[in-house]
Amino acid sequence: MLAIALCAVLTAQLQETITVSRVVVDARVTEYGGEPITDLTAADFEVRIGGKRAVVESAEWVADVGVVESSSLPVVEDRPAEPLVDSSTRRLGRLFVLFVQTDFARDSWRTQGQMKFMQHYERLLETLLPEDRVAVFSFDSRLKFRLDFSSDRDAIREALRQTLFINVPPEPPIVPSPSIASRLDREDMRRAAHSETGLLVVANALRSIPGPKTLLLLGWGLGERTLGGVSMKRQWGPARVALEAARVSIFALDTTDADYHDLEVGLIAAAEQTGGFYAKTHIFPHVAIERLQRTLSGHYELTLRAVDDLKPGTQNLIVRVKRRGAIVLAPTSVLIRR
Repeated sequence: MLAIALCAVLTAQLQETITVSRVVVDARVTEYGGEPITDLTAADFEVRIGGKRAVVESAEWVADVGVVESSSLPVVEDRPAEPLVDSSTRRLGRLFVLFVQTDFARDSWRTQGQMKFMQHYERLLETLLPEDRVAVFSFDSRLKFRLDFSSDRDAIREALRQTLFINVPPEPPIVPSPSIASRLDREDMRRAAHSETGLLVVANALRSIPGPKTLLLLGWGLGERTLGGVSMKRQWGPARVALEAARVSIFALDTTDADYHDLEVGLIAAAEQTGGFYAKTHIFPHVAIERLQRTLSGHYELTLRAVDDLKPGTQNLIVRVKRRGAIVLAPTSVLIRR
């Protein structure tokens, strides 16, 4: 009996403790023109975290256009009920943040490009659904808060028009939840001396709001010129981590009136690293806007199980699909917690 007991103790001591880390990643899979691919399963995805293969436990397609949520309360609407949606459902809108760079030095290429793209804001607003809500920030010498999450197209249009000016905007009107106003640190906004720091402030404010969000960066560049070329500023590192934690993807629409400029490298990097894309707007802005509309019509929520020996912290993330010609937009890093 004693031998059996000792054997049981030794067996228990030799057993490994396996810690499983599960993470949820938002990914978009499209064709070249932005048309979403919606029929993928978990088996179609190949994911590596920290260089090691991760298990894709589920891949759920979420249609962001026309999403509905069940409710126990009836919904009263002036318009007729839509097909396949009964009176016990209500629509959920997407959350957008428009982050507009206004050049403080008034460089002609940047200012002219911003003014030219202003003519296409209406087309951009037409891609939004009535249920979508938009917040507007601008950055010149510091971060400025111009509109809290709103579905009022006139208010969004006016806030965008005001981004042309280097002024001190009034406090935006109070809006129903989710509101970003109460989550913003006004002192951090005032001290944000770079666009990267402004993105960090916005991302920190968005972290407590559940679900994925889209940040449209309309501007002229990120990063800084160095002897070796253009590199991301050190402030981008914390901003990237905060954006990831808040489930924010950056879609960078370059409004600079030029075929090429060096700081577009930073815009490209920020978009790729957060699961978005980069596009120029100075020649064919409607092409960029149409691609954006198609791409944002839905996404996959991937539930991943990382290997148990990965160290806690930020790890590289690679998401691929087994389909020729498919373009995958997903963050390039993920936070592992134990």
